[in-house]
Amino acid sequence: MQVMGIISCNIFEDEIVHLVEHDREVSKVIIIKNENSGGIVRKLEKIGCPFREVNLVNVDEHRFFRELHLENTEGVVLVLNILEIVGMNKRRKRLKMNVYDAILRMSLFSDGLLLLYGLCGNLLKDIEADFEHLNCPVITLKDSEGNIVDDCVCATLGGKTSFIEVVKSLEGNRTFMLTPMWAAKWEDMVVANGFARSLELLEESRMVFRVSKYTQVAKINTGLSYQHDFHSKVYEFADYYGLDVREIEADLEIFERCYSELKTAVMYPA
Repeated sequence: MQVMGIISCNIFEDEIVHLVEHDREVSKVIIIKNENSGGIVRKLEKIGCPFREVNLVNVDEHRFFRELHLENTEGVVLVLNILEIVGMNKRRKRLKMNVYDAILRMSLFSDGLLLLYGLCGNLLKDIEADFEHLNCPVITLKDSEGNIVDDCVCATLGGKTSFIEVVKSLEGNRTFMLTPMWAAKWEDMVVANGFARSLELLEESRMVFRVSKYTQVAKINTGLSYQHDFHSKVYEFADYYGLDVREIEADLEIFERCYSELKTAVMYPA
């Protein structure tokens, strides 16, 4: 039995569901139940993917995870841990604390971990060095040139080089980019990233967007359809800020390649 873990926030829910749906070698999917796991639970139910939810509260429950939940299990087990969206405002240190804590806890029962985060304002730039002592390899989202992606938009567009090419194609138009899950949670994301102090004060963000001279929003099409309201949410966002909408195509190459790297590390350890 091999145990693969994925640690991510809600932003990459759709990409995780895609990976799960198309990996026939996974014999069991387990979701660590918390206040952030509801979205991926609904999406896995919708595609008919069987899974179990488990509560893991303290360190001992992580340490004895295999004995408690994987007795007589064979094949590849995928464990999903969806963390809260923290954003890059005053709470940014909490993001690092949450991610590091999740890695340490899940390393107690995992044969390998895939971290679906970017650098997040360089907050996670040392993450590989900080966990190189673990017997459980920690794999980060890297582009084809071997660089950790900057953020969720950069990852979705294929890495820094692809991101720069997209920006050049916008011909100088100040553009706000929306992935499906960013759009689905745009009000919360606007607050989490410091454009407004709270949902009750969301109106503040209009001034920020105006001062920043945004003229359009880019609807980033990943080819996935798990988030059914993507189109309507993009136009809701655009209408709120008075922006035009432009569509940009993206693909899942980074996610599929890094997931494949995780499987190789787990199934064929060096």
